[in-house]
Amino acid sequence: MTRATLLSLASLALGPACTDANLYGKNYTPNLANRISFEGDLCTDDPAAIGFPQKTLVVMDGTADMVGGDPAGHRIETLRSFLGRHSGLNQAVSLLLMGAETRILFPGFSSDSVQIDAALEAIAASAGQAQRNYLDTLRVLSTIIEDDLLASDPGTRSRTRYLVLFVAAGPPAPSLPTPWCISQGFTPGSTQCQDAFTASFCSSITPKPTDCERLLYGNTVADLRSYVRDNGGQGLILHTFALSSDQRALDVLGDMATAGLGEEVKQTPATLDFLAVDVAQPGSRLVLRDVVVMNANTLLRGPAPVADSDGDGLSDEEEAKLGTDPLNPDSDGDGVGDGIESRLAATGSEFDPLVPGSFTACANLADPLADHDLDGLNDCEEAILRTDPYLADSDRDGIPDLVEVRLGSNPLVDDRLIDSDQDGIPNGDEVKEGLDPWTDDSSRDLEYAYQYRTVDQGATTRLEATPNEPFPGVRILNVKLGTSTVWALRLSGEDPPRLAWAENESTLPAGAEDDPSASIALTSPGDFTLDSPQGGQLMVTIDPPLLPPPGSPTTDVRVILRNTLRTCFHMDVRNITLVETGELPTGRPGRGWNTLLLYVGEVPLDSPNGNTIYKAMTVPVRFVAPDSKTPNVAFIHVSDDDLLLLAPQ
Repeated sequence: MTRATLLSLASLALGPACTDANLYGKNYTPNLANRISFEGDLCTDDPAAIGFPQKTLVVMDGTADMVGGDPAGHRIETLRSFLGRHSGLNQAVSLLLMGAETRILFPGFSSDSVQIDAALEAIAASAGQAQRNYLDTLRVLSTIIEDDLLASDPGTRSRTRYLVLFVAAGPPAPSLPTPWCISQGFTPGSTQCQDAFTASFCSSITPKPTDCERLLYGNTVADLRSYVRDNGGQGLILHTFALSSDQRALDVLGDMATAGLGEEVKQTPATLDFLAVDVAQPGSRLVLRDVVVMNANTLLRGPAPVADSDGDGLSDEEEAKLGTDPLNPDSDGDGVGDGIESRLAATGSEFDPLVPGSFTACANLADPLADHDLDGLNDCEEAILRTDPYLADSDRDGIPDLVEVRLGSNPLVDDRLIDSDQDGIPNGDEVKEGLDPWTDDSSRDLEYAYQYRTVDQGATTRLEATPNEPFPGVRILNVKLGTSTVWALRLSGEDPPRLAWAENESTLPAGAEDDPSASIALTSPGDFTLDSPQGGQLMVTIDPPLLPPPGSPTTDVRVILRNTLRTCFHMDVRNITLVETGELPTGRPGRGWNTLLLYVGEVPLDSPNGNTIYKAMTVPVRFVAPDSKTPNVAFIHVSDDDLLLLAPQ
């Protein structure tokens, strides 16, 4: 069952890191046998550092100015090198050639090297056009991004960053008013032409712009950014590369970069270099949305919490009355949990936790038991509940679907402020605090409600390496800056492979992988550190099964060091009740195991009500009445490394 997927997402090494609560001074919490708490100092993530999908659209100028200024084909090699460095599981590209009309070199976004190579050959073979239609190119690239956005599932969409690199070797040619004025019978360049063009295309803008055409380019980019965000995308950045000193080109490209939250880079066709900008720059930094904790094995019923040994949302006592198995979350084995079926039993005969069902909503699912969003509800359960199988929080209320379904609130509607049981405690608070939103439990609030606290510790910068997975099986854990912000890495095709590093902006010198002081042999899993004479330091973790096989080509990668901005906070969640559960046949040996789930939700700063991106961890804690607890601590201490991203599969 995929419910177990989430419950096994992460395990916490409960050893020396756990200390007694009497270290907390005025916040002292006694170490009670049937209570436990979470505590930690955490920071939100940098989107570029956690493998979010990035889709890069490159617009290459195809005019005679570009071709004539780059007779050696530098632009092709630069583009080829850039695309090679930014290829991989979470990377895809689209290539456009700008001229009088915009040429789409292959449909949508692709990571197919054959398609990309053919597109590069088409760019190289371009003879050079006379016209440069900025607006047509912006409309084409907008369509490609909009279509891609709407075709992706909501979970992937919420993590996807779009990057546009717009390369132009001159201004729009001809200017927009010229063909329009000719078609309308006005003299191009005349005051009458300009006034008529402004009246037709910028009449709704106040105050009246002095340069309507220039405004249109920036507004088109701004509209695209808004579209990406409004439709659930993680963000869009547009950088411009001005390969001309023409002031009109500089003005327009500067406006476009400003509207796209990017940079305008001034270069020449022969010196074009995409590394002049931070191509991993996120559209918005992530901030804390909420912290949510759930004990998957307790439910508040009657005067006190009771056991739900199998975590299906029905207490053991309720299962005994129904005749279902309190040690099996899906008694009839039909793929839909007992708690869901029992709640839906009144809506149709197909829902009976004791009789295997054939569910209409799941009939067309390729794999009903898959859990694409890793939220603990399989795709069939999500289809029945009408929640989104690619979003851990379908209604965007900051509370994961699994928590809402299990505790009885509505995962399809933001009902945080609704008080279904009229006990004075809104549903959102009841669900977060482990209470029952359908029973007046106000008299038990102080005794059993989870107590949350978050303290803003401000923003902090952290030095990151991009890409942080330069080769399969090699991930950069930590870096220290020396004298350069662009490093070179090489992975040899030897057996075993060697990882070589140089702290400079050029590729590694020949033979560097044979120099023990500059390289390491990747013979075993684990963490390794390389130091440079210039003061830089590189720490990597190696996963040998994922490394390229012996005999693979030696590969060089440039790594950029960048300061990332993160929001940090202290959080603690206290008074989590533990109960003695039954021993599951497929679970940990013995009675009393409670599975605690901690969720940390993040959202972009400029989209606080957008789709929540969750990190989560599970912690097994054992309680055997009357006073045995394992681990015997008041607080479970949490670090960023303990949390695992819930990324759609």
